[in-house]
Amino acid sequence: MKLYFSSPKRTDIFKLSAFLLLTTSAFATQATEQQVEQQATSKANQAANETVNEATAAKSPNKPLSDEQQANQVLNNLHLYAANADWDKYFGLYTKSAIFIGTDATEYWNMAQFEQYARPTKGWHYTLKERKTVRHENVIVFDELLDSTSYGLSRGTGTLILTKDGWKIAQYHLSFPIPNDLAKNITRLIEAHRKNKDTAQ
Repeated sequence: MKLYFSSPKRTDIFKLSAFLLLTTSAFATQATEQQVEQQATSKANQAANETVNEATAAKSPNKPLSDEQQANQVLNNLHLYAANADWDKYFGLYTKSAIFIGTDATEYWNMAQFEQYARPTKGWHYTLKERKTVRHENVIVFDELLDSTSYGLSRGTGTLILTKDGWKIAQYHLSFPIPNDLAKNITRLIEAHRKNKDTAQ
């Protein structure tokens, strides 16, 4: 008895090829997604471990924070407490005789004046972009660039001094850096505003 096998149709071959291609692509996509997820998890775990290690090292009596690290911690806390409107902790970072210089030419405040301004508010948010510190014995001067949602690029400069209670801020000056190309236009606006204000008075 002879057996006859019919040849597969060309359309069937195309369908089978398409099915195999889609199946292979699906497996490849799934494998890629799993790899990405594994890499992300690995990086997150690594970052978490590094954070734990840094925190452990900071707390370790064998590895105390350097003076520069302590000063940076004070400035980091300054922005954190201001964002949370935690004024008791915020003003605890300053010396009693500290001065805060604001962006307005009239804002040269001692701590009592600055507290009168700050405590009724809900705080302010400045995110650190970069910071430079220079130490001169028991004094550290700093310059930091900040990002503000309200004002954009801002600059904070000032001085910390070493006291019996650690590093404290003796002066902080907040300003808005002006690109040189815009400086004349901006200063003209400021001068016109000042003259109008003087005339109104």
